[in-house]
Amino acid sequence: MSSTEHRLIISCLSVTDSLFFPCRKSTENVIKLVEQHGSDVWWTLPIEQLLPKEALAKAANDIQEYVQGQDVLDIWFDSGTSWAHVLGDTGERADVYLEGKDQLGGWFQSSLLISVATRKKAPYRTLIVHGFTVGEKGEKMSKSIGNVVDPDVVINGGSDHSTEPPYGADTLRWWVAESNVYTEVQIGPTVLSSAQDDINKLRNTLRFLLGNLTGFSPETDSIPTSEMYLIDQFILHLLHGFANKVTQAYKEHDYGKVIRLLQAFCSKDLSSFYFSIIKDRLYCEEEKDAKRRSCQTALAAVLDTMVRSFAPILPHLAEEVFQYIPYRKESDSVFRSGWMTTSAVWKKPGLEEAVDGACAMRDGFLGFIAGKNAAEYQVILVIEPGLFFELMEVLQPEGCSSTSQLNEIMMASQTTLLTEIPRDVNADDMIKGTFLINLEGGDIREESAYKVIVLPAAKSKCPRCRKYTADSAETPCTRCMQILGEK
Repeated sequence: MSSTEHRLIISCLSVTDSLFFPCRKSTENVIKLVEQHGSDVWWTLPIEQLLPKEALAKAANDIQEYVQGQDVLDIWFDSGTSWAHVLGDTGERADVYLEGKDQLGGWFQSSLLISVATRKKAPYRTLIVHGFTVGEKGEKMSKSIGNVVDPDVVINGGSDHSTEPPYGADTLRWWVAESNVYTEVQIGPTVLSSAQDDINKLRNTLRFLLGNLTGFSPETDSIPTSEMYLIDQFILHLLHGFANKVTQAYKEHDYGKVIRLLQAFCSKDLSSFYFSIIKDRLYCEEEKDAKRRSCQTALAAVLDTMVRSFAPILPHLAEEVFQYIPYRKESDSVFRSGWMTTSAVWKKPGLEEAVDGACAMRDGFLGFIAGKNAAEYQVILVIEPGLFFELMEVLQPEGCSSTSQLNEIMMASQTTLLTEIPRDVNADDMIKGTFLINLEGGDIREESAYKVIVLPAAKSKCPRCRKYTADSAETPCTRCMQILGEK
């Protein structure tokens, strides 16, 4: 292709000091010749061949006096008018223009100038300007250096999988999404391995969700939100906020934020907190017990929302998970079933105070027994009368329990809730703290003191639920005996 092939000619002729723009038929003839032979014809063919006979006959001057115009349109004119083809005569603007930072003086600028000149408005609503890919140490990609990364090799692996393993398309997409595209983006074996590790952690979370939804059907087994365990309602409250933030991040094209939100929700809210405290209900309660179904109702909502949240970034993983959902209909696909849906009844900010207060005491307890099994202990929570105590009573109406929602959060074998310290308690076994209640946007504020007393569990380890609630190590605890008796 010659150097002039890139140029968009202006088909005008000049005679002395005047410009002559051929008629419509002449222009159509030039277009036909360019389509057949390329734009070089304007400079290589004589005028007699460029113009049709009708135009030659009507020429005011001798044809030998005419000279082809040597001007061309700006090289960015073609791409700068792409909006005219895409948008047509709708008068609309494109939602997004995305390109590298070098296009600020190229495509972005030419598109803006031409659109404003002809339509009095920009052709786009949003610009996304990205940097360029560099090596792991920030060095420029270069074939001579040998650090150029081939996307096909990243996805399918190189000739030697031991040195160039196949990461798959999802890993490549995750790397792109989590990168700060507004600056130079680093890539290399270490970066890609880190991205793959992140996806594997996500897979572990999804595996837990799928495994614990076996035998559950949302249509027949779901528990109404108002009847669910408060801790399950709380995770739905967090899920509601997560879904809204992720949706907004997508609207802002902030895919890195989507990944950060997903990772925080998986590691902090699910794996480190919710999953760790619901295992007793999932594994030890009777299969169809309302307490277990409450938990599964929440897990089903979490799984559905999570899969949709990362589907635009990890389409293969999202579809894979969707195909393994136990209650999925055969024809379902994550990409044909809509976006995330949340319910307004999930949003319950008042629950945060109760759960956060219980978690504050739990953190003190777990820090006190660092590295040891929480089930080997029983805790006494002493809270001065007031709003904080009343919130804890909602989680545990009875004074002492091994199955209450408060005990579930504490993860101990037994939790006792009191307003005064028992006389025989050793001060060395006591953790002190305060918690600030902040409700109704700050209209209700109350700081309460609490004490967490940590004692060794008084009973034996149950061989079934592994809590220290059995009268003997050879026989299950009362709760487990009751469940076994019902089977």
